[in-house]
Amino acid sequence: MVLACPRLHPSWRLLVVGLVLACLAVLAGNADAQVPEKQGIFITVANHITDRDVSAIKNKLIKFAERRDKAGGSFTIVFDFNPGGRPSATTNFGSCRDLAKLIRNLRLGRISPVPAAHTIAFVSNDVTRHTVLPVLACGELVMSSNTGENDRPARIGMVLGPDDEALDASERQEYEQVAQGFTRGLVFRMIDKSLVVKKTRSKDGVIRYLSQEEIQNENDAGREISVDPGIPPGLEVGTTMLDADRALEYGLCKANYGSRSALQVALKLPRRSLTAEGLVDTTLVPWRIEVRGELDQGKIDSLRRRIKKAIGKNANFIILQLECEGGATVDAGSMATELTRLTDEQHLPVTTIAYIPSRRQLGAATFLALGCNEIVMGSEAALGDFNYLSDKSLAALKPKRDMLVKLARDQGYPPLLFDAMLTPGMVLYRVQAKADPGDYRLLTEEELRKDAASANPRFSQVGRIEAPPGELFKLSGPIAREWHVASAIDVNSPEALYPLYNLDASKVHVMRDDWLDMVAEFFREPIVVVILIMLGIIGLILEIKLPGVGLPGIIAAICFVLFFWAYSFVGQFTLLAVLLFVLGLILIGIEVFVLPGFGVTGISGIVLVIGSLALVTLEKMPETSQDWANLTGTLAMLGMSLGAAIISAFVIAMYLPSIPYANRLVLTPPGEGEHDLTTPQPSPYASLLGAIGIAETTLRPAGKARFGDDFLDVIAEGDYINPGGRVQVIEIEGTRIVVKEI
Repeated sequence: MVLACPRLHPSWRLLVVGLVLACLAVLAGNADAQVPEKQGIFITVANHITDRDVSAIKNKLIKFAERRDKAGGSFTIVFDFNPGGRPSATTNFGSCRDLAKLIRNLRLGRISPVPAAHTIAFVSNDVTRHTVLPVLACGELVMSSNTGENDRPARIGMVLGPDDEALDASERQEYEQVAQGFTRGLVFRMIDKSLVVKKTRSKDGVIRYLSQEEIQNENDAGREISVDPGIPPGLEVGTTMLDADRALEYGLCKANYGSRSALQVALKLPRRSLTAEGLVDTTLVPWRIEVRGELDQGKIDSLRRRIKKAIGKNANFIILQLECEGGATVDAGSMATELTRLTDEQHLPVTTIAYIPSRRQLGAATFLALGCNEIVMGSEAALGDFNYLSDKSLAALKPKRDMLVKLARDQGYPPLLFDAMLTPGMVLYRVQAKADPGDYRLLTEEELRKDAASANPRFSQVGRIEAPPGELFKLSGPIAREWHVASAIDVNSPEALYPLYNLDASKVHVMRDDWLDMVAEFFREPIVVVILIMLGIIGLILEIKLPGVGLPGIIAAICFVLFFWAYSFVGQFTLLAVLLFVLGLILIGIEVFVLPGFGVTGISGIVLVIGSLALVTLEKMPETSQDWANLTGTLAMLGMSLGAAIISAFVIAMYLPSIPYANRLVLTPPGEGEHDLTTPQPSPYASLLGAIGIAETTLRPAGKARFGDDFLDVIAEGDYINPGGRVQVIEIEGTRIVVKEI
């Protein structure tokens, strides 16, 4: 059976052909629009460059090129010449020359299989001596306007030291070659501190910085240039260093960026470019450190110790498994800053990965995650859950928000997402640039309104991001992946994480919480703190009230030692608190055993003891209303513990001597012989019943009294009796003599 096709009218044929051609054009347009993603890698150049370093850099780049996506696209190599943000200076010219040649070959695509690359030198601190040569061999120079370490712009120059000889012919030729990509006068100004360099303008307004010799050559060639009078700032005779600001002004430096992350964002490179070097390193030593429980100073100090221990065992790839919700933000923020600058013992960057397991909602630990090179999240995990904060006023949240936003910006993350975490009611809008459909951004409501009201709006709204009513915004996995905050999501176990970084699970060292940290955490639990303080105070009171030194004093000492030790992991004032506590005990002892009555000395001692107990719990001096509220709560807890301890101590003191077996806890006076406890023994002081004597010490209620020529230990009926008071024996029970004042 043959199917006959209906014949189309010529006009319909033209329409069909037009539709087909239009579809083909659309498909072609879509194909052209699929621009391959930029690819790149940050390479750290060690201080004191050696031949081995040059070889290692070449091998890393070859391995990276073999593993990279072959889909095409531009290829960028950023050479970081200040590992860990530290100064760099190499006196070995040969190694620096070899690295400069390697960089030139990379630019020309002569290192197979590495494609022709855009090479950038990143300088974040001082770069001097012959390290300057490979820096200038790169296609562009980017410098940091401040290092964070010494709070001044990065600098480059001083190729020759005070005692160095002038460059020989071959060395000078190498600098001549790299100077071709820059202003020659500026390059040789960094070598020769006596060279005079002037600012010049050509007829068409091109500004150059030329030496006197170059100016003369221009004039001899008939090229008219004007020369500004004076010496440009920073180029005065005697100086050979150019800072980032001057280098940018004079055209030696292409741009200023404060960190590797900021440069990565500006270059529109994937975040993986920051960690790619570590992933191709043949000596990769991975560690996974688990962080559990609420973050406080103790937990942060424990993490700091464990990271140091791992680096001491050659770790250069660290996974932080963050399972800690809530916590204090100040300590986490300072630790995050340390993570951004983490280096090994050779001052080379350590790759850090923050892993957030499934269903974990990070609060203060969000700072730690941002401090790492990359973030990987499990299903239903979230960043920035600060809803646990009791004070959500704008004033209370501002310091935390400023710190979080700055960290996010420095690390190359969208700062508005983190601003919204600590700004109640903040709404963000997804927008698309009208001029570039592939350009998506986040805007605040005010920014969107201003753009819409402008004569030529640049953006169109495509979405909205906000928190549920009455809550702070938290960043879920899908949104984190969309805005390149998380490298991967739905990674629900460490074993699923390892393949993302080509790690062998059997070679990953795992470090969990130290048992001492867990013990200290237990003794910092509120109920345990109350028990320790109560037992300690009860022991002190019993030791003072009952004669002799026995078990109560030992128990008190143990309780207070455990209390201060547990908070030594947290507080900043541990030593001061211990000294005040000891001083308080001394004052109380003076009041009890030396001075009659109860006055300023005793009250001061009690205040110092309570104050020291509160002081040791402080992680920092109170600044916000929430800090003062926390301190008030601590003082209230201590006050209740003190009151309960005093009542308990006096009840125990009253009934302990009459409780069988328990009365053995009270030591007998010195010199008393041992007796058979199973057979009642007559008291050696039975004849003193009704006798009258004189109190020789303060009876509070225990003390000494004189009966004739005998000095005996007695216990007063009532609170206390002053020395010299007349007393009468009203009860004798074994060696226990009870008197009353008459």
